[in-house]
Amino acid sequence: MIRSHKGMAKHIFQFNPDDKLDVRKLLKIMKPQFAPVGNIKRQCEEIVMAKLIAFLKAVEDGTLLQDLEDEGLTLTEEEKKYVPLITPSHILMFASGAANVPSVGFNPTPSIVFVHDEQKNIPCAQTCSNILYLYVNKHTKEYSLAHNVLTALMNGGVFSKI
Repeated sequence: MIRSHKGMAKHIFQFNPDDKLDVRKLLKIMKPQFAPVGNIKRQCEEIVMAKLIAFLKAVEDGTLLQDLEDEGLTLTEEEKKYVPLITPSHILMFASGAANVPSVGFNPTPSIVFVHDEQKNIPCAQTCSNILYLYVNKHTKEYSLAHNVLTALMNGGVFSKI
């Protein structure tokens, strides 16, 4: 079938470069794995997820640098340099190793897993299973999750790949 239909292989296996990944699409791709409704952990996970969404919207709107400074954070020159470069593709790349959605989709589906750990703040990922781990604790609920995500992206080798 591929041989008889010129361009079919490219259509099947190559992502569409015109299909730009935005925050809305990223959130449809990456499914959060919340604790069950009624579980005491659920409310804390929703707070952290709301902070991640706020980070993503600030990235898309180009207001992340201002938002971080408004929180009273003093950013390094390196951080100031990278903030304008961040896109939703960087988050997907950090979590899955792919900057764009393959035309055949992901297997397994990328997900956001909440880890209740008082010692860790910086998100991490497991690209072989397409998981972004967000830590839930007093620090991530009350302080800047955006700065933690920025730190993770800057140290995850993402910028050299996109």
